[in-house]
Amino acid sequence: MCNRYGYLHPDRQLSFEFSDLGPVRLDVAHGRNEPRDQIRPTNLAPILRRPADGEGLEVAELRWGLVPFFHKKPAKDWKMLGTNARSESVATTGMYRGAYTRRRCLVPATHYFEWTGEKGAKVMWRFKVPSQETFAFPGLWDRAGPPGEEFESFTLLTSAPGPDQAAYHDRQPVILNPHQWSEWLDPSNDMAAGFKGSPAGTIEAERFTP
Repeated sequence: MCNRYGYLHPDRQLSFEFSDLGPVRLDVAHGRNEPRDQIRPTNLAPILRRPADGEGLEVAELRWGLVPFFHKKPAKDWKMLGTNARSESVATTGMYRGAYTRRRCLVPATHYFEWTGEKGAKVMWRFKVPSQETFAFPGLWDRAGPPGEEFESFTLLTSAPGPDQAAYHDRQPVILNPHQWSEWLDPSNDMAAGFKGSPAGTIEAERFTP
C-alpha cells in the first residue's frame, strides 16, 4: 500500500517528460515550482489525462484519494481512504469500476515511500526507479460531490510486490513502463489484472529520515 509519494520537479517539466504522448497542456498560472517531496492522502497533486478532444494530454491538480461519482456530498463526508486500488479487482469493485472503464490517468512521481518495523519504531524507506527519473503510476480519476460543488479526485493502482519491494511491504504501487503509458490511457484496454510487481533490479530503496 502506498500512502505517500513525491514529485520533485516543477509542474512545467511534465510538458517535456510526457511529450511522447503529444502536446501537454499545463495551466501555467496554477502550476507549481516547488518540490512536492511528500504528497499525502487528501493533498492536491498533478495527474495527466486525455482532454475532452482526445489530443495530447492535460495536467490537472486533483485530490489524492478517489471519491466515486455516486457520492453526492462534500469530500469530507466520504470516509474511505481511496488512495490505492487493487489492480486484481479494480475492474469489478463498485468504488472503482466506473472510473476504470471511463477515466484513466497517469500519476507522475520521482519516488514513493513505505515503512517497516513495529509501531513506535518504524523505519521510513524511499524508493526510486534508477532508469526513470520521473515515472508514472497507472491511475483512475472521478468527479463527485453535490451539484455546483463537484470536485475531482484520483487513486493509483497497486499489485503484489516485485522482488525489490517484497522485503518491505506485501503490496507495491504499479510502475508503468513508458511504452505502456498510451495503452493505459485508453479505457478500452483491460490491463489491470495483468499488472505485476516490478522486475528485480529496477527499484532502489534507501532509508529516509524526514
